[in-house]
Amino acid sequence: MAQVTATSRIQGAIDDYLDYFTAEWRGVPALAAEWPDWDEDEQLDFILEWPIREDRLEQLRSWAGEGLLMPAQRERYAALLQLVARHRPTIEELFAD
Repeated sequence: MAQVTATSRIQGAIDDYLDYFTAEWRGVPALAAEWPDWDEDEQLDFILEWPIREDRLEQLRSWAGEGLLMPAQRERYAALLQLVARHRPTIEELFAD
């Protein structure tokens, strides 16, 4: 029973992370458009909090590497990785300024 509960919790976390990161990475173009209007403190807060997102994305990568994603989750994860690849240069450019 504990195994089922743990697996169910992980599956729920995977779905939550996929939802969250898909929204976050889809939002990068809008973020880039708004970035110049943010004051320095807002930009710094975002930059300082970004590693938390990266850490959670790494957890998702770990779960994928362990084979814990269900087929539909694997499809969503592959789409997410495409979003990350597409928008990471924008994030890096914002952070470089």
